[in-house]
Amino acid sequence: MDKMEKVELIREKTGVSYEDAKAALDACGEDVLDAIIWLERAGKTATKSAQASTGTPVEPNDIPVVSAEMVEAQAVYEESSKKSRVGERVDRFWEAMKRLCRRGVEVQFVALQNHEEVVRVPVLIPILGLIFWGATIWLLIIGLFFGLRYRIEGTKSTSVDINDMMDRAADVADDIKRDVTSND
Repeated sequence: MDKMEKVELIREKTGVSYEDAKAALDACGEDVLDAIIWLERAGKTATKSAQASTGTPVEPNDIPVVSAEMVEAQAVYEESSKKSRVGERVDRFWEAMKRLCRRGVEVQFVALQNHEEVVRVPVLIPILGLIFWGATIWLLIIGLFFGLRYRIEGTKSTSVDINDMMDRAADVADDIKRDVTSND
């Protein structure tokens, strides 16, 4: 039972205000029965003999008794605790970023030279390099002219398309290199 429910129970049993019920509850260390007795001794109760239990008060048909004030207070509390649309969007954005980063670490970027693996790093590293350091694309292109081939490993069908494109780029670089060296 939370503090609001205890205050409501004390109010129902003693007929005191919320303020008096809360003060009594605080003075008695959150013990409902002690708070009711405290209020009786202070002469603030509507009756001199109050009944209290640790359970929720019920009607004869076992439907919990909740005052209109309590229902309104709960509704206001629930409304104030809801996240705003902006907050929900920010949460969705961060969840998507976490999924993307997790995927970026699972998928590997592999550089090969003469069919031997030279570098294997999470694909997130070259992507961050492309975003934050512009020279990364030039290093990748220059690597093609020095015989490097690039692969993406760890994805399903998308890696096949990406790897085919990277193989075609490497073939074009080889053709350009042959054309330049054959004219000399």
